Amino acid sequence: MFGNRELEVLFDFPDTLEMVNGWRVIKRSEWTDVTPQRPHGMSYALILQDEAGIRLLGFDNSHAFDGAAPEDRYDHEHRPGRIGQRFRYDFVTASDLISDFFERLERYCAGRGVSSDFSMEGE
Repeated sequence: MFGNRELEVLFDFPDTLEMVNGWRVIKRSEWTDVTPQRPHGMSYALILQDEAGIRLLGFDNSHAFDGAAPEDRYDHEHRPGRIGQRFRYDFVTASDLISDFFERLERYCAGRGVSSDFSMEGE
């Protein structure tokens, strides 16, 4: 269903990106067996954390979303201000996942008057 080449976009993405405001983006990804819950054969997480390491928002497929049936895909979103709640996310491609994540990040930062710029240390 999904080509490994397209999924490798996520695997090639850096594990950590530091933001100038002290927040960071964390990425986790690993290959898994293909199942109805993970039809793309990978487990992933993209998370925006504050300087204390608290998740502000994120996408992952480590477990089911709220109200999911046993056969539903695990892809879901953790939304700002909705601690403990998980909302269905329709995974299409790894590129779309990254794009959707950064769109949410930009919107979240803009709504709080916080810079969404990333540190260029080490480059």
